[in-house]
Amino acid sequence: MLANRHSVDQAVLDSIVRLASRLVAVPSCSSHDSPEPVLRLAHDWLADNGLRPRLLADASGKPVAVLVEVVSGVSGPVLCLDACIDTAPAGDPDQWADPPFGGAVRGGHLLGRGAADSKTGVAILAHVARQASNGIGVGTLHVLFDADEHTGRFGGVRAYLEAVPQPPDAVSLGYPGNDCIVVGSRGFLRAKLHFAGTAAHSGEIERSGINALTKAAAFALKVAQAQLPAPPDAAFPFGPAATVTRIEGGEGFSVVPDRATCHIDIRLTRAFDETNATRWLADTVYAVDPRARIETVDHWPAYLVGPGERLVQSFTMASEVAFGRRVPTDVCGPSNIGNLLAARGIPTICAPGVSFGNIHAANEWADIASIVPVYVMYCEAVRRFLSRP
Repeated sequence: MLANRHSVDQAVLDSIVRLASRLVAVPSCSSHDSPEPVLRLAHDWLADNGLRPRLLADASGKPVAVLVEVVSGVSGPVLCLDACIDTAPAGDPDQWADPPFGGAVRGGHLLGRGAADSKTGVAILAHVARQASNGIGVGTLHVLFDADEHTGRFGGVRAYLEAVPQPPDAVSLGYPGNDCIVVGSRGFLRAKLHFAGTAAHSGEIERSGINALTKAAAFALKVAQAQLPAPPDAAFPFGPAATVTRIEGGEGFSVVPDRATCHIDIRLTRAFDETNATRWLADTVYAVDPRARIETVDHWPAYLVGPGERLVQSFTMASEVAFGRRVPTDVCGPSNIGNLLAARGIPTICAPGVSFGNIHAANEWADIASIVPVYVMYCEAVRRFLSRP
């Protein structure tokens, strides 16, 4: 495997850029487009390059991922490299200087929706898989492209875990950005809070109605002013957070609302976990309305991969080789697929990716000059992780 960014010839870079451009040109916005065309494109490229990819489907039969496996033939660990192939919506095309699905290359940038997040990463990992097929030391390399990431369902990863005989020993996620190696993130607790009122005519003199929306608003104000009772957590110095993200209720102008639903997102640390968050949420809700109902929607714990893990060490050393500088480890506030995997005991990091701009906004771009270091880093990290003891 490669271990020097100066040894990558121009043909490899040109091939990565061509594939990334083709991927950008196939719309795969998670809320609008079928993922099958972009998955087919990745699948066919891998097959044309001598690999044996397979499409993975969810329980309904919808394609949600492409998986390729490179097996050494020698017993050893399984490393999975994963990048999302779906994207955020493109928004108003009139706000784009170039068509969002043009895949244009100009001024050293690949332009278009998904150029940064994360179709350039997909193209890089496809080429890493091709390079790895020439031989890995021990164990198995899985390269996964997930088309159900931006929905938050992470259906591609779930389908992958169902498709393989046993979970991988470690996972690296191919998100953009190379200022750090993300070794952990806050978790979350998401809930819907159902407040009840009494319906009445909004114009009646007696004012007999009880407004459920007023209760929801009172709860939202309590959350906005709250200091979460969280012990210090050195790994997550920014602490937990709670945010009301949606309030629903009411049916027209003349009726006092008798139902209201409030959505809340609580970001968790190891010190402020699901148990602490659930207790705080109940106390806060019932202080407003003892009859309210709490419906938990989803929960993932915070996670942290220790510096001694082989995964972290492999990518730390590989990053220094590839970028010519130390790339520190850090944790992040938003959750990611790593929370799902960590909950299943699978160490997961977000490895350094391409430099970028305007992610999830108009005129998204990825920096072509940053592609080779990322490619070299992955090749070197695979070599180190899957080397003989």
